[in-house]
Amino acid sequence: MATALPRPAILFLLAGGLGCSSSELLLPEPPAVENVALSKIEGDLQNGTVGEQLEKPLVVQVLTVNRDNPAAGMTVEFVSTRGSEEVARTSAVTNSEGVASIQYVLGTAPGDYVIQAHLVDAADGSQGEQFLAHAKPGLPDTLTATSPLSQPARRGQDITPPPSVRIVDRFGNPVPEVQVAWQVIAGNGRVSEPITRTAADGTATVNWRLGNRPGVHKLTASIERASGSPATFTATVLF
Repeated sequence: MATALPRPAILFLLAGGLGCSSSELLLPEPPAVENVALSKIEGDLQNGTVGEQLEKPLVVQVLTVNRDNPAAGMTVEFVSTRGSEEVARTSAVTNSEGVASIQYVLGTAPGDYVIQAHLVDAADGSQGEQFLAHAKPGLPDTLTATSPLSQPARRGQDITPPPSVRIVDRFGNPVPEVQVAWQVIAGNGRVSEPITRTAADGTATVNWRLGNRPGVHKLTASIERASGSPATFTATVLF
């Protein structure tokens, strides 16, 4: 006849069985760096605006070299530079598909950005990919005069130096191709063009010829929804 085990012994055996099964559920360690390969999946060659997030994430995948299986739990670091200056550094861990991704926010200066993605423990730096992105200036934010706002002048003559303004975005970057409207609001003078566009340095100018009368002559330079707009230029004709 089989001998019945006492209740404490049964509980001990059950606990031991559960301990074994839980150890079997432990996830395997990530493979060694030298046994995996990193490749670029999505997000290269994007254009965006300074200080804003790129439309698509930067995505890489890490696979084992021999079996070509996804390598989960691998840390990928993303380091971005503009010229020789490091702009940002962040990291992501690969999921069960071996995929790691980040949402990248461009820096505050326009130009080309290079984002290097590499495995953190790769000593020789060979396990890496490169993403390229280009940042354009933001929307016009501020208009400032770059020539004197007030000066004496002669009637019937061009103002020298001619009225000039500069347009920058919220980070102070010059904004090209912005339409600036020029309007004579006092005196009977005229401008060479009612609308001019900003150059690459964010500046725009116009020739202003005063009318044939003494007194105060005024000209405005304006753009939509910008601080400092309109700027008012004044020329005083004494005789």
